[in-house]
Amino acid sequence: MQNCFHSQFSVDEAEYEDIEENRRTSVDEDSIYLGCTLSQSFNPDFHHSPVIKMGWLHKTPPQGTLVFQKRWVMLDAQYLRYFQNEKEVYSKRIIAILSVTKVLNVGGQKFEVVTRNRTFLFRAENNSKSVREEWVSVLKETIQQHCNSMEKSLMNSSDTRGQRASRVSLISKQGYLEMSGLRSKLYVVICADSVFLYRNAEEHSQGVGITSIEMNLGTVKGTDKRSFNLTTIYRTFSFVAESEQQREQWVEVLQACVSHSLSSNAVAQKIWSEEANQRCADCGAPHPDWASVNLCVVLCKCCAGVHRGLGQSVSKVRSLKMDENAWTENQLFLLLGNDKVNLFWAANIPPSEMLCPSSDSEERQRFVTAKYCQGKYRCYHALFGQQEALNKALCNTIQTGDVLETLSLVFCGADVNCYTGDPELPSPVSVAQHYGQTLQVEFLTHNHNTGRSNETKAALPISHTGYLFKTASSTRAVTEHFSRRWCSLNQGNFSYYESEKSSSQSGQMKMSDVLCLVVNPQGKHGYGHSFELYHDSGRVYLFGEDSPDTVREWIKVIGKALVPPVAEDLVGWSFERVGRLRYTVGQSFHCPCLGWFSLGGSRLLLLLHGEDQVDNIDLRKLQELFTQGYSETSGAVVLVDRGRRLRLEGDRRPDYQGWLSGIQQGLGRGDGPLDQQQLTETEVPVIVDRCISYITQHGLKSEGIYRRCGVNSKIAALLLSLRHDARQVRLSEGVCQVDNVANVLKRFLREVGEGVFNGHQASLPWLHTTSDERRERVSQYKALLHSLPPVNRATLGAVINHLYCVQCFADENQMNMHNLAIVFGPTLFQTDGTDNSAGQVVEELIQNYQDIFNVSGSAVSAEELVCEVLRRGNIPPQQGDYWSCFLVNDNQEMERPLHYQERALAIYFSLGKDCHLVVKRNCYMEAMLIYIAAMVDVSRNSMIKFSDEKGQRGKRTFSRRLCVLDGTSLRLYKEVKSTQPERECQVHALKVYYGIKKRLQPPSCWGMTVVCEQAERDKQQWYLCCESKNELIKWLATFMNLQVVSFCVTETYSTFLSSLFDFFFSFSFFIYIALTHTHYT
Repeated sequence: MQNCFHSQFSVDEAEYEDIEENRRTSVDEDSIYLGCTLSQSFNPDFHHSPVIKMGWLHKTPPQGTLVFQKRWVMLDAQYLRYFQNEKEVYSKRIIAILSVTKVLNVGGQKFEVVTRNRTFLFRAENNSKSVREEWVSVLKETIQQHCNSMEKSLMNSSDTRGQRASRVSLISKQGYLEMSGLRSKLYVVICADSVFLYRNAEEHSQGVGITSIEMNLGTVKGTDKRSFNLTTIYRTFSFVAESEQQREQWVEVLQACVSHSLSSNAVAQKIWSEEANQRCADCGAPHPDWASVNLCVVLCKCCAGVHRGLGQSVSKVRSLKMDENAWTENQLFLLLGNDKVNLFWAANIPPSEMLCPSSDSEERQRFVTAKYCQGKYRCYHALFGQQEALNKALCNTIQTGDVLETLSLVFCGADVNCYTGDPELPSPVSVAQHYGQTLQVEFLTHNHNTGRSNETKAALPISHTGYLFKTASSTRAVTEHFSRRWCSLNQGNFSYYESEKSSSQSGQMKMSDVLCLVVNPQGKHGYGHSFELYHDSGRVYLFGEDSPDTVREWIKVIGKALVPPVAEDLVGWSFERVGRLRYTVGQSFHCPCLGWFSLGGSRLLLLLHGEDQVDNIDLRKLQELFTQGYSETSGAVVLVDRGRRLRLEGDRRPDYQGWLSGIQQGLGRGDGPLDQQQLTETEVPVIVDRCISYITQHGLKSEGIYRRCGVNSKIAALLLSLRHDARQVRLSEGVCQVDNVANVLKRFLREVGEGVFNGHQASLPWLHTTSDERRERVSQYKALLHSLPPVNRATLGAVINHLYCVQCFADENQMNMHNLAIVFGPTLFQTDGTDNSAGQVVEELIQNYQDIFNVSGSAVSAEELVCEVLRRGNIPPQQGDYWSCFLVNDNQEMERPLHYQERALAIYFSLGKDCHLVVKRNCYMEAMLIYIAAMVDVSRNSMIKFSDEKGQRGKRTFSRRLCVLDGTSLRLYKEVKSTQPERECQVHALKVYYGIKKRLQPPSCWGMTVVCEQAERDKQQWYLCCESKNELIKWLATFMNLQVVSFCVTETYSTFLSSLFDFFFSFSFFIYIALTHTHYT
């Protein structure tokens, strides 16, 4: 076959043998197989149009071949597609419903799909007449609905040609492209937010193609002069254009297609309905699709980029298309409009300074800064400069609907947070709310940190004089030839003279040209105290003095003169280095901003561009740190902290290398005490956390855990790697043995500086608790625990928590509390083991773990677990997503959401090797709650496809059964007329899991596994398969509703159901957090 794929694509063997001979007569065997499958069952929601029907069919065989090919077929409102199997993402063929003229029944359970130029022959599985009739009926109905909608749209349009042109205009580009591994070219069509692949242009005109690629999952990147890649989450398509110019055109159109697929015009069209908003407020460019929500101006893309660079405290930029969820209201922009707002912002613009759509970035930067930061062109309010009068006028205006007057008052100095004089309505926002002025409330809310608070504070003049010893400036700090100089800091200039009486300067530098101030360790460079100034030219100035007070005062005044007034917190502590660096946030490396940073020990303070508050990073808790692109001319260091990616850029100048060295030293030392280790967010050393997590996952049931010896050479090598950089070490099963990891943990705790109990002296009270009463000893332990430093307290809690979990499996690992105490007593107290008091203390800590560490133990419910995990994940409450704690069984390929009152830790301790708990979004919950709310009778019955464990030994077939579920039991009847159930299980003994393992070959992907355990040794698994997602949701909702009733015997049903609804609160992010990484301490 001419157009088969060899490397990334392949053709079925049966097809390949006969395709050349029958290429002209065979209709659909020239399909191309895109070999890409999902790791889990294919989700039909991947396509934009909802799936109407899907299932297995046999399709037209090649000429002369007697065996039909089995294909997974899917039908939606627009296309009929068939795939190699149900896991495939990209189809072998796609047939537009618009091109189908009729559907015909033919003999042998077969039916034909007839298009204008081709006929596709399908045959139902298992000679099932009902399946064929169902497919034919659904296809005819879909075709008829499509024709009706087309006729209706044509009747509503007087210009048929215009209607046709409108449909054609959705195609942004089409043409031939080469594809990697393909002998001849493909015809590629970019239409709306999808890319369609055809064998040739003729197929495109016929409406029969190969596949479609949804661009909301894609990215486009050029790879060579003529080639580029289209990458989705499932695979990468490599294309080659005819020329470099053509490649640029294709890449540009594809990138626009990606943006279009992720955007919505609903907000933009509404805001553009105000004519003044159809032009950019700054340069006048047409159709601006960005806006500053606090300045109330609609902007083009170029001007919005400049606004974003000003920072959130000046201009809060939002996209009209990409940020649709952020636009809860847009009436403010319809009320004002760019023309009215510019009566204030642009009242006095000289013609020579006006922007136009073709203005370059420097002109835009200059104009936007002058217009909004300096207020150079604004119409000054009559009360400008009279603060009290401005505030009073603001409080009066917000009672009316005159938002433009409010805007004028705020950006001429009125304080949006001023006191109104009314204790019941103390703020302007509360006054506006009281008078029902919703637009005033919206405007004030967007500007709560602008107005007066946005005005730059005037820096107080800083001056200081005195003698310092100085070396000649160099490209590095040198210690030779120190000379005593009279130094003066005044009006932002640092000067030095031969003596106090000299009138001519020996040298001078502007503080604005100083990149960094470094405080040296005591005794460095031959002086008791010294500091360095790194100049923008690359030179280093070293100053020293034996008097600590003298140097301390100089550092204080130089630091204040160096940083802007808003960043004074950066120099108000014992820092080691302070200065400015270029940085970017996120994945983009373009357009770096200038920020201020202060470093001391493991603490990094920073003030980013446009922010008005100093942020704090604990370097010990960094998730990741690495250098990037370092060369002789440039380099960068990337910090990942609490999910934020911060890229600090520098060059070869010594100041950047000093920053890099200081940050690396602040990460934590594996050979230091606990508070100098790399830490997790819960302040547990990463070494301890890594080892505990690994043993929790792979060694809880290992016999003799912590008593058996590992391989000493591997233990030493692994501990050395962890001490060097624990975050970069990944403990994986099969590579690291459980006993080796266990011994690494013991050796680290025994050798760590000062130990877990913060030194020998601090550990003595633990070993000499005098009371004979358990309650009093527990009280003493709690007091001693509270006296430990935070890191030591968190580490001890994590270790005892882990040992408590280990002893829960004592029947299997033979490590009860006493055995663990024998091992960990000398380890934690760093003793020789001759005194058994250390073991007794550790045993009592494990035995009384819940009381001493204030945890609820196995009483932790699924609800409490979800709340705790989301709190630790720092996920704020939002609307839209429902969360549950799932019990996941990897071996059986199924999962179930725990009832929110189930005891999560008790379940966790009983889990097998293939099971774990996961907190994640419940995709069915919203539909289930809606269905439950509308239920009248808490029961359900319908025909459903069924199989059980016995079927696994035979043909593994699914048979239709009448399934009846009510408040007492779940019953399966062989036929509708049957009076006795074939199988029955009480509701209280049921556990319902989502999913059916794939090797059972379920007839659809809408399946559930029902585990029935009515007696200790009577456990059965039933596999129930629904025909649609909606049917599955109804069954799951009925099961959940009945189990709510059976679970709660003391509460009324309505009260309990209300609490169930309250539990499933909403969050906006999608995150999986495993229980094994969460320690309750």
